[in-house]
Amino acid sequence: MVQTRQQAREATPDSRPAAASKNTEKETETPQPSRPRKKSNAETLKDEDQVSFGIIDLLRIIGGVVVFTCMLSYFIMGDSYVWGHDKVVRKYWNGVKRTFTKPIYLDEATLALYNGTDPALPIYLSINGTIYDVTQGRGKYGPGGGYSFFAGRDASRAYITGDFKNDLTWDLSGIDEERVQKALGHWANFFADHDTYTFVGYLVREPTKAQDEAPEPEPEPEHKPDEL
Repeated sequence: MVQTRQQAREATPDSRPAAASKNTEKETETPQPSRPRKKSNAETLKDEDQVSFGIIDLLRIIGGVVVFTCMLSYFIMGDSYVWGHDKVVRKYWNGVKRTFTKPIYLDEATLALYNGTDPALPIYLSINGTIYDVTQGRGKYGPGGGYSFFAGRDASRAYITGDFKNDLTWDLSGIDEERVQKALGHWANFFADHDTYTFVGYLVREPTKAQDEAPEPEPEPEHKPDEL
């Protein structure tokens, strides 16, 4: 009996490799990803009780303590956020600013512009070549103030002699060195350590007339070889 092609195919046993059949079974049996287990109420409360503490939290606590202390100081003292130590705080703060302040250099003509007559400019004075901003003391160093003659100039000599009319200059020639160190050093430290007067820079001083007229040293005579 003649078999058709379809009948022959149906009668032929499955010749596929057993391995392929096994792979198919494995693919069919691949487990699906399970859903995360829902935490119980006890586990949720335990996680909430575990508080993480970092550097940011520490800074927040310190900042809060500082703010609270300042507000308490102002509430009790009435006019101070640092328990009456405002001058000390400003003094050390000025020292910090001086460390990081880039100094400026002014000549005498430019320094004279900062004498307080122009309200748009600060008030500067110089002592021993160092310039300070004394704007906070406008009542003393501004126009009409008791020390207005110090503003806009370096009057180091007057700090020593006390002559506020004829010695408003930085020239210290003729004054004993020990007297300079004692008297001028006192006032230099006064401005350097002041709680409101701040460091600005340095004065570029011009030579004095006496220095200009100082005779130049005579040149040494030329040495001639001995005659034969």
